[in-house]
Order: sequence, then C-alpha cells, then structure tokens
Amino acid sequence: MIAHAREEKPHEACGLLAGVNGRVIKHYRGTNADQNRRVRYSMDPLEQLRAMKEIDDNDWQLLAIYHSHPHSPAYPSPTDVQLAFYPDSIYVIISLADPERPVVKAFRIVDGIISEEGIEVR
Repeated sequence: MIAHAREEKPHEACGLLAGVNGRVIKHYRGTNADQNRRVRYSMDPLEQLRAMKEIDDNDWQLLAIYHSHPHSPAYPSPTDVQLAFYPDSIYVIISLADPERPVVKAFRIVDGIISEEGIEVR
C-alpha cells in the first residue's frame, strides 16, 4: 500500500484488501478514476466490480478499503466520512505528508462516527 501511494503521488492511490478472519489474502491495487485525483479517490468501477466478484466467488471478506492522503494526515476527511458506504470494512489511510515517514492508520466509519482501529502492517 505504501509503495502504491508513493507511486501515485501527487494523486491519491486507492485499493482493496480481501481475506478471511482479519488476515489479508489479496491486495487489489485500484486505479483512481476520480476527476480530481489530487484530493479525492474513486476506484475504477470495472476494477472494483471484478475485485468484488472475486472476493465473493472465493468466500472472502472485504476487509479494508485503502487510499492515500499525499499531503495531509492519516485521518478521514469529511468527504471520506460521507463516502464510507461499507460499515463492516476498515478504512486504511496512508499519509505521505512526510514522504520519508509514511503514516498508516485504520478506521471504522459507521453512521458518520469515526473510530481508530489497530492494524498490523507487514
């Protein structure tokens, strides 16, 4: 995820993490199809559809949706909260505000309420 975020900078990177019982099995690097990729993300709809089909076909779970904040902290923006449509998933944000020290944080966003979650990044 960090490598993906660095490659996409100054645009926001995005993708999905799928797996079982909280353990990631597959990482889907998405193409940011948003018109304003510097400050927003929207995964390419066809890529997202393919990923969701594979997740469903394998009886995996959508564990996390990730995106980067190239110039701001690893905390959900008001837009992130407004567009958090998957309450059972974790939202991972990679901040590259300090490019030498990326910050990765995870959040659950349910009904507009943000709670930070612990994650183990390997």
